[in-house]
Amino acid sequence: KMEVEKIGACVVIRMNRGENRFNPDSVKAFIEALDKAESYEDAKALVTIGEGKYYSLGMDLDRMATMPGRGSYEFVSEIQKLLARLLTFPLVTIAAINGHVYAGGAALALAHDYRIMRNDRGWFCLPEINLNLPFPVFTEFFKAIIPVSEHKLAVALGKRYTGEEAKAAGIVNELSSLEELKESAVAAANRLAGDGLDRKTLATLKRDRCRDVYQALNEPVRLYSML
Repeated sequence: KMEVEKIGACVVIRMNRGENRFNPDSVKAFIEALDKAESYEDAKALVTIGEGKYYSLGMDLDRMATMPGRGSYEFVSEIQKLLARLLTFPLVTIAAINGHVYAGGAALALAHDYRIMRNDRGWFCLPEINLNLPFPVFTEFFKAIIPVSEHKLAVALGKRYTGEEAKAAGIVNELSSLEELKESAVAAANRLAGDGLDRKTLATLKRDRCRDVYQALNEPVRLYSML
């Protein structure tokens, strides 16, 4: 299970599985943590954070390669549904990026409303070009969130961004030292949530803002290479 901590009206989910790669167990644990966060009636905001050097390195490709038949497709579909849920989560969401964030892990961070990245270490990268592993739905997802000026560099060319570069590019909103990262994220969450936002209205506005991407994430996985 992932650690779930409630700090006032803010719920903090700590991903505590090393590189925090997506596999059936970690996705299940993340969904359970989201369920718990949403169950707090007085919660106004959600923060996610990793441990050590990693926020998340995305999909566990080795594990996926062992999945029989269309198992890998079905699993990617579950990841897409997780991203869709987080994208429209009925609380203000903050990604506290404590270290390296790659591929699907970067998608997870981008599904949040606001991102704060460690200022002295860690790369933000969408390396599908280097893996020869394009996901059409993810490309549309990135296009809807990453600033247009950076879309080709980040998505098509797989540029690696330091925290400073990611902030300058508009990919993350703030920088923080590692020591103050959690506190900065909770403070930002409380600031953005204010006295609390109506959950149903917030989720609806988030969905309508990127309706096409939300619908695509909830559809069956489209063809991709390698797996």
